[in-house]
Amino acid sequence: MTQYNPKNIEETLKRMEKADELKSIHRSGTNIMSFFDDNDKEHELQKQQSLAEVKRDEYLKSVKLLKTLIQENGTKDDLTRITAIGLLIESTDFLNMPPDRKKMLKENMIWCNSQYEKYTDEN
Repeated sequence: MTQYNPKNIEETLKRMEKADELKSIHRSGTNIMSFFDDNDKEHELQKQQSLAEVKRDEYLKSVKLLKTLIQENGTKDDLTRITAIGLLIESTDFLNMPPDRKKMLKENMIWCNSQYEKYTDEN
């Protein structure tokens, strides 16, 4: 009959206990693929933020151009409104825009387009 070394039995029991402890660790947080998933989500969010900033910058550029035209040929009321629209654009979070703000912005950009046509037709 084979005799077991008590030291080996102790080491084996310790390894088994350690294996049980490792099994209790939640693996999805330690999975290497979860790192890449998180990285992809962060990259997508950065991409959306960049697109939102580009859109806001384009709107601001258009409003500044119209503001210059209005300052040269427009009324004080139009100048006040275009300034307010510029402030609206600057204060809007284009990434998380609520529907009411989106509607308000759209209506104001339609007004801007009509004013741009009006002032470029006069020149």
